[in-house]
Amino acid sequence: MSRLGYILLITIVSCSLSASQPRRATEVKVMSFNIRHGLNLKEESNLRDILKIISDHKPDLIALQAVDSLVDKGKTQFQLRQIAVQTGMHYLYGVADRSENGSQGVGILSRWTFENTQSIALPTTQGADPKVLLCGLVNPVKGLTFRICSSRLEYASVMDRALQAAYINQMLVNSIQPVLIGMDMGARPNEQPYFSFRKNWQDAAQGSQMQTWNEGLPGDRLDYIFALLNNRVRVKNYKVLRNYPEVSDHYPILATIEFW
Repeated sequence: MSRLGYILLITIVSCSLSASQPRRATEVKVMSFNIRHGLNLKEESNLRDILKIISDHKPDLIALQAVDSLVDKGKTQFQLRQIAVQTGMHYLYGVADRSENGSQGVGILSRWTFENTQSIALPTTQGADPKVLLCGLVNPVKGLTFRICSSRLEYASVMDRALQAAYINQMLVNSIQPVLIGMDMGARPNEQPYFSFRKNWQDAAQGSQMQTWNEGLPGDRLDYIFALLNNRVRVKNYKVLRNYPEVSDHYPILATIEFW
């Protein structure tokens, strides 16, 4: 066999072996958690407990809701930055509302740097509190780029919740990249705001009725992790982390997402 023929044979065999081996999935652990403005059920700081939850479960990405950045005695107590410094994660903060002593909104923590970011004001009716959708673009491994988003919808108005859910779906449903979103929807799966995500999104809980609001009744699932339907994305597992009942009035939720 000539040298050229030998090289061609080796190339064909190598390609055949590569094609026969299944592509390995990239797993990403995503947490979503309403941290109750940095206060536990005893109205004390819960940041140490939040750090313990992160240390125990080691998520790659965290969507946080009800995050504050407050000024006290001339010093800014920026909860998201404090968590980021202690965990070594990168962070994004989306301001929803401002007051005399600071601001409150939603945040994202990530093991990876953000290649692009976006904060979008959500529609509200007159008199309702401002709400935002916060998104960041991450690139965990070569060939994989996706959006991670965080939002908290209006609690006081069913109309506002439904309007905001429909708007988020409209903004993200045609994304070229895969999209993951952690959200405190403030609505159960049988209520109108959830219906905006039934057609084009995978609910990581896959029909679970396990409550995520610990002051509510069984079935009060108000917090969600969604993945935009895409043949490259699959939800591997989902958990409600119920062994931290005093940290917030919401339980953290955790999902493992596979990208192919």
